[in-house]
Amino acid sequence: MTDLESLFNPRSVAVIGASKSPGKTGTTVLFCMIGGGFRGKIYPINPKEEEILGLETYKSISEVPDKVDVAIICVPAPSTPQVIRECTEAEVKFGVVISAGFGEVDENGRKLQQEIVRIAREGGMRLIGPNCMGIGSAASSLYASMNFTIPATGNASVVSQSGTLATLITLAASERGIGFNKYVSSGNEADLHLEDFLEYYACNPETKVVAAFIEGVREGKKFIRAAKEITKSKPFIVLKGGSTKAGAGAASSHTGALAGSDTVFDALCKQSGITRVSNNREMVNLLQAFSTLPLPKGRKVAIVSAQGGLGVLAADACVKCGLELASLTRETKHNLDAFLPYFWSHKNPVDATGGIADYTILSRALEVLLRQEDVQSVICLAPIFSVIFSTIRPRLSNTVQGAFKSTFIGALGEMEEKVANDFIGLRKRYGKPIVSVGLFAQRGSEGVRLLEEGGIPVHDTPDEAAYVISRLAEYKEYLARLGEAI
Repeated sequence: MTDLESLFNPRSVAVIGASKSPGKTGTTVLFCMIGGGFRGKIYPINPKEEEILGLETYKSISEVPDKVDVAIICVPAPSTPQVIRECTEAEVKFGVVISAGFGEVDENGRKLQQEIVRIAREGGMRLIGPNCMGIGSAASSLYASMNFTIPATGNASVVSQSGTLATLITLAASERGIGFNKYVSSGNEADLHLEDFLEYYACNPETKVVAAFIEGVREGKKFIRAAKEITKSKPFIVLKGGSTKAGAGAASSHTGALAGSDTVFDALCKQSGITRVSNNREMVNLLQAFSTLPLPKGRKVAIVSAQGGLGVLAADACVKCGLELASLTRETKHNLDAFLPYFWSHKNPVDATGGIADYTILSRALEVLLRQEDVQSVICLAPIFSVIFSTIRPRLSNTVQGAFKSTFIGALGEMEEKVANDFIGLRKRYGKPIVSVGLFAQRGSEGVRLLEEGGIPVHDTPDEAAYVISRLAEYKEYLARLGEAI
């Protein structure tokens, strides 16, 4: 296995092609590294400058007074062979070649790509890229990329053959409170491949969830070995491009990847315990779920709601995703009868009905369901909808505002926070996965923020909630089969 410790935890990084010019790749990389608070030393390399962004600048890598672990290479493609030769002479361990214009372009580009790999290997240097976005590592606060992106810190690690997808996934996930430990945009993979990073993530104790965007697998056997090693103890989520003929052609022109048979890849995923997703939204949803939720012990689900129609849709979604609605025991029904309106549904889904004035009743119902032993996860349609009245409030006079706040509707905001905190307490007490659906919830609202920070994901639709639980259950079943085989 390739030792990548110095790549993700370097003591020093040189940015070759650093610049003062706005819009230049080297300038962007420097901004990211400075903004990210890199804990090591940064050495800008530019033969025409004495200082860039307050940092002393060197004319070449050979003039840097210390050993450099990683070089971020942002020079035009034709200049790259000479730069890499100089890096090997300076005993640089890793080069991240952000520059494009290599194997993804034409035959001349492929020859140039082969040349830089030859020079690097002869000099004992490893390359990431070319044609990549960069790398990130929370452990060293290293964010050396050309996309002005510093994601939230956490336990997920990503490798992506597309720099744009790496950016979209980490940013969207960060908005949901999901943090990242490491990410790498692998680009053309002229030297180090996707499989090398997966091997590293499998053994990296700081990484608890692994995600990858793949256009093509270059080393099939190595990929399978790495995937099986990861899924022994960590969820491995994969989004694969090139599943159609048109997509495969686009992948080839993007990074030179060979997409391969989608049917074969799908079978490989099932065999290796990989959680394959269809789009980046599913990727983010599962990153959140695997990062925050315990795995369910089985597929039996309970649903609680104050909106009957959504409860019905949630039931349909569960069945379509291969989940089973738990039958309510006599004891559970008796306990729910004690506080729910007499006309509640008396079955799963538990419909408390829309006529209730105190939504903390949902917290009490949730606890009763969690106490039932064979309820292994719960979908709760959370009452987070005070935002729908935001169009009314600004139109009211100050006098009427006071009266409005004293009504049930006006007090919804405070009630939402109370219910959210109750849900969080129950999640900690019972240790079962709780997934919420926010009826009119807006991302960033106080209720959603509280729930997601407390480990309860909030989804827009019952379909998303059921999908997430089904994939958690699927991975749990894989681990069980793995244990039986061992």
